[in-house]
Amino acid sequence: MKNIPLAALALTFAVATFGTNAHAQASGELTYEQFIESCKNPTTYGHQRPPQNIRVACKNVQRSWQPIEAGSTALSEARNLSAELFSDKYHVALANFVIAVPELSVSCPRLREVTETSEIEKSLTCEQVIAETRDLEAICFDAINEAISENPDLVVIVPTGRTYNACEGTGQKP
Repeated sequence: MKNIPLAALALTFAVATFGTNAHAQASGELTYEQFIESCKNPTTYGHQRPPQNIRVACKNVQRSWQPIEAGSTALSEARNLSAELFSDKYHVALANFVIAVPELSVSCPRLREVTETSEIEKSLTCEQVIAETRDLEAICFDAINEAISENPDLVVIVPTGRTYNACEGTGQKP
């Protein structure tokens, strides 16, 4: 006779007795909507009291570009002058002259790509979860933005190694 693990028997009994909510409760995984319901009606999820010590963990990872020292490049410029002379007796034909013009030096922005990461945890009560009108995304979005606003040092910036140089590929058509 095979030995069936006790946990498997308990889970089978819980699912058979309580349905799918018991399975979600046994594994500890719920959707946010189910979690709200577990705060409102803990007995539906096989508990006598609502959840406590609730923490929302929010992590924000953002890729962005930061300016670094500017580069420069020289752009050639050209100046052409033409002249022609007329009188009542003679005519000097049109002549073209190329006037020397120094190159124009322009600065080119250079950027580096970075990853900005920030993490926070926010404690909540079931009463706050029930009263909340926003979804979990909006709660974390607002909480992380507020935390960064209050403490910009919360953001850890790590260069990705990618750079962008606006001077590269600068070309002039004849």
